[in-house]
Amino acid sequence: MSLLDPIVMPDTRTHAARLGITAKALSQAVASGRAERIAHGAYRLAGVPATERDHVTAIWKLTASAKFTHERMAAWDDIVIGGTSAANILGIGDFRLSPYRIYARNRINSRIADASFAVRAVDEEDIAWVDSLPITKAERTLVDLCLDFEDPSLIGDALRDAARRRLDYDRLALLTPQESGKGAAG
Repeated sequence: MSLLDPIVMPDTRTHAARLGITAKALSQAVASGRAERIAHGAYRLAGVPATERDHVTAIWKLTASAKFTHERMAAWDDIVIGGTSAANILGIGDFRLSPYRIYARNRINSRIADASFAVRAVDEEDIAWVDSLPITKAERTLVDLCLDFEDPSLIGDALRDAARRRLDYDRLALLTPQESGKGAAG
């Protein structure tokens, strides 16, 4: 794989450096229109079709910019897309993808205006890799929507949609009391 491989794009400036691509070469690629800047420090080849998830993918990659996606998949780092963003990607409920909701075991400081980071421990068994992006599974997403105080009617719609797609009620029951002692809404 290389920085220019559409499978791994968008990628970070740090990835480029690991592959021997200088910051100057990357800057020249952007200036000449051969690459596009998706976010500060994240890029995509100009010819690669843009997708709705490019920005959230770039933000997730920037949370551990020194590691390639395959490295993070092999040794998950506790940073996951959740809440309304996960619901949108999973196709449950009527939530927007942005502002992007990202959970991590440890605090992440960021100035990214359209991303919301929260400290929340998510077990690896509660994530699914969707297009090389870690997303909370439906059961965990429903719990997180409640913890994030989302509109109850929208959560109900998400529950209905998830139930149509083989919701694991046993896992949902295990997650609910686990989180209820952490200040969750009743």
